[in-house]
Amino acid sequence: MTYQHLPRLQIAAGSIVLKSAYQPDEAENHIDTKKPQNPTMVVKQWVNDRLEIQSGSSAKLVLTVIDGRVIRTEETNQSTFGFLASKKQIFSANLVVDVAFYPLEQDINQGLRSDLRVKIVSDKAVSGAYSLNMLDEAYFMLISDLAVEFDKQMQGVLKKLKII
Repeated sequence: MTYQHLPRLQIAAGSIVLKSAYQPDEAENHIDTKKPQNPTMVVKQWVNDRLEIQSGSSAKLVLTVIDGRVIRTEETNQSTFGFLASKKQIFSANLVVDVAFYPLEQDINQGLRSDLRVKIVSDKAVSGAYSLNMLDEAYFMLISDLAVEFDKQMQGVLKKLKII
């Protein structure tokens, strides 16, 4: 999954720093670390494919991933007569990214910055007699939806920060 089909965004920063403060909890039902496409990879791919820095600028854009988990849960629905039960797999993705912009080099040292937070929550469900292919497809659609929404929100954030 890439953003290469979209035009690059010229930003008023000479460098981009991508950090992660997110540590997956393996005890929970997280599947985000087991798949090649996950919310944190969406951010990395977006930075690589969409952003173009301004050479000679000392401004810095810092993106910090705060949350990037995908959780799979199973829900059982009973029929009205209690004879038939159907199961539903629900995938939920959370992506939270702090966006900080340091316009000048001295602002970095003094802690002066402009910042906003992007938060996206997306859900996809697969019902009935599902196969592994259906689960993979639902997961891919979840990440695709997340990627599209992330692109929209990030463009808005960059405009609010007057970077593009």
